[in-house]
Amino acid sequence: MPRLLLFAAILGVAVVIYALIDCVMSRKHEVRSISKTAWFVTILILPLIGAGMWFLFGRPRSQGPSGPRRPAPRTPTAPDDDPAFLQNLETQRRQQAREQERRRREQQQKDREAKAREDDKDKPAKGDEHDGNDDAGSGSAGAHRP
Repeated sequence: MPRLLLFAAILGVAVVIYALIDCVMSRKHEVRSISKTAWFVTILILPLIGAGMWFLFGRPRSQGPSGPRRPAPRTPTAPDDDPAFLQNLETQRRQQAREQERRRREQQQKDREAKAREDDKDKPAKGDEHDGNDDAGSGSAGAHRP
């Protein structure tokens, strides 16, 4: 039984010392409830009760290395919830539409050029036909030439 009491006393002293050191090391503006000095005196006068009250009501809240904790920003869980994904999707859709329109115009231009070439080929062929009015043909004009 004396060993248990010794262990409890050592544990109590360790908790009080830890609470005092924690109180001294904390920043003045981060301490909750009462002033930092009042917490120090409370821990000294009422060792275990003061230490327990310090841990529950006076100790600054855990902040982590980057300052006060804030709720993590809500990240999209599905692709259609992500604005960046939707923006990228819309950009791709517009680029594809522009590309299809460009190809359609190019094809129309090629079709017009091919039709123009066909029309140009047909015109000289029609002009080469003999209608009987040229100089090399039969008739009085052709007989007088040497």
